[in-house]
Amino acid sequence: MQVKLAYGRGMKEILLVEDDNNVGESLVEGLTQAGYAVNWLTTGQKALNAFRKKRPGLVVLDLGLPDMDGFQILEAFQQEDAQVPVLILSARSEVESRVQGLENGAVDYLVKPFAFPELLARIRLRLRGALPAEADLTLGSLHADCIRREVRLQGELLDLPPREYDFLVCLLRSKGQAVSREQIARDVWKSPQRMSSLDNLIDVYVSRLRERLQGEGAPMLRTLRGVGYRLEEK
Repeated sequence: MQVKLAYGRGMKEILLVEDDNNVGESLVEGLTQAGYAVNWLTTGQKALNAFRKKRPGLVVLDLGLPDMDGFQILEAFQQEDAQVPVLILSARSEVESRVQGLENGAVDYLVKPFAFPELLARIRLRLRGALPAEADLTLGSLHADCIRREVRLQGELLDLPPREYDFLVCLLRSKGQAVSREQIARDVWKSPQRMSSLDNLIDVYVSRLRERLQGEGAPMLRTLRGVGYRLEEK
C-alpha cells in the first residue's frame, strides 16, 4: 500500500482514493500541476480515516479497492459529511453502477479509461459550484437545519437519504418560486446542463418527496408544466 501527499498551488485539497499505482501517480502529477493539493491513499479504511481527520474539498473515488467496496466508502463519506462532493472514477461502466453511484450521493461518475482534461474540468466545476450551507430554511411546518443536514416536519425528524435532502433543500431555497429542471440538475446532481438521463430520476425524487410531505402544515410540491416545480404553502 502506498500513501502520497502532494501539494500544489491551490487551497483546495483533493482526497484521491485509488489503488492503481500508474493511475494514482499520473493523477497526482496532473492535479498538482493544476494547482491542487492531493492526498493519495490506496485503501478505503485509510481514506475514511483521512476524511474524518480533515475534510477535503473533493474526493475522487475508485470503486475497486483491495479492502472495501467503493459504494461502502461512498456511504460512509455521506454519513460523515454529505457536503463534500465525491466524484467516482471507475472501470465499472454498467448503467446500474453509474445510477447507484449517483443515487447514493456521488456528484459525478467518470468511466475509465478517461481523458484527464475532462476529469480536470469536472473537478473544477464541482469545486466552483460548492454552496455554503445556510443556517435554517422554513416553510409551513417544514424546517431544514442546513448545518446539521436535518429536516423536520411538524417537529418530527425525516429520515432523508442525501440526494432527497439536497433536492428538498434546493426547492426550499426558492420556496414559492418556480425551480426549473435545469436548476435542479445543477444544484442536486451538479450537472452543468440538463441531461435527458436525469429526467426520470427527477420524476422519481419528486414522487418520493410528495409521499413524505404529508400532514398538517406540510407544504405542497406543485408541478408547473413546461417550467419546473414549486414548493409552496397549502
